[in-house]
Amino acid sequence: MGRGAGRGEATLTAPDPFRFTTIAHEGRDLLGPVSIASLDTLLTRLARALKSAAVSEPRVLDVGCGKGEMLVRTIERVGGRGLGIEPNPSFAADARRRIAQRLAADHAVIIGAKLEDTKLPEGTFTVGLCAGALHAFGDWRQALAGMRGLVAPGGHALMGPGYWRQPPAPEYLASFGGEESEMESLPLTLKAAEDAHWQVLECHASTEAEWDEYEHSYAAQVRAWCDGHPEDFEAPAFRERIETWNAAYHRWGRSTMGYALLLLKRAD
Repeated sequence: MGRGAGRGEATLTAPDPFRFTTIAHEGRDLLGPVSIASLDTLLTRLARALKSAAVSEPRVLDVGCGKGEMLVRTIERVGGRGLGIEPNPSFAADARRRIAQRLAADHAVIIGAKLEDTKLPEGTFTVGLCAGALHAFGDWRQALAGMRGLVAPGGHALMGPGYWRQPPAPEYLASFGGEESEMESLPLTLKAAEDAHWQVLECHASTEAEWDEYEHSYAAQVRAWCDGHPEDFEAPAFRERIETWNAAYHRWGRSTMGYALLLLKRAD
C-alpha cells in the first residue's frame, strides 16, 4: 500500500532504490492510509461472500504485498493458501517472518520480484489483492484488466486505487511531478471497475483521520532517520523530499488526494 514515485522513491538515485520507502514505513503494518479496522470490515464481507459460494480452499494472490499484513489477515480470515509478490527485499523478508509467525507451514509464499518478472497462472486465484501497487500493472484500468486475468470466474479482488477528491491545483501536481490524468474522481474510478466487468461490493474511502495518521507517521519516520544519520550521503535529499511532500500534503493534498479500498467481484 502507499504511493511510489510521487514521494520520491523513484526520483532519488541510490544503490538501494527502496531505501526511502523502507525508512518511511518503519514500524507500520499496512503501508497506506487505511486502518486495520477498515480492512477487517472488508475482509469480513469477503469471508461471507466466499462462504456463501461454498469456497473452502481459496487461493489468495497479493501483488505488491509489502510487509504481508493484508495477505496474512486475508488467509487468517478466509483460509486457504496465499502467494505474495514483493520486489522490496526488506518488505519481502518482513512478510516471510509474519507468515512464519502466524500461518501454518507452507500456507503462504513470498516471491521477491516484480510482477513483470513473475509468471503466474491465469484465471486460477480465488482472491486477488493489490492495495498499494497498481503501478505493477500500469494505470487503474490496466490493473483492473490484469487482475481480472488472474482471478478465476466468480472470484473476488480487493484493490486500492487513488482518486481525486477535487481537481488538483497545478502547483500541487508540480510539487511531486504528477499529472491530473493519472487519476479520476471516485465516481469515475468506480465506473472504470464496472466497465472492466467487476461488480463493486464495497467501497471504503479513507477518512481524513486515516490520511493524517499515515502521512504524519510517514514524515516522522523519515525525519527521525535523517536526524539520526546526518552523515549519510542521502540524508539531505531525503529531508528535502519529505519536507516538500509534507508541505504539499498540508497545503493541497489533504483536500485533494483520495484513496479507496474496493471489494470487487468478477462479473462474468
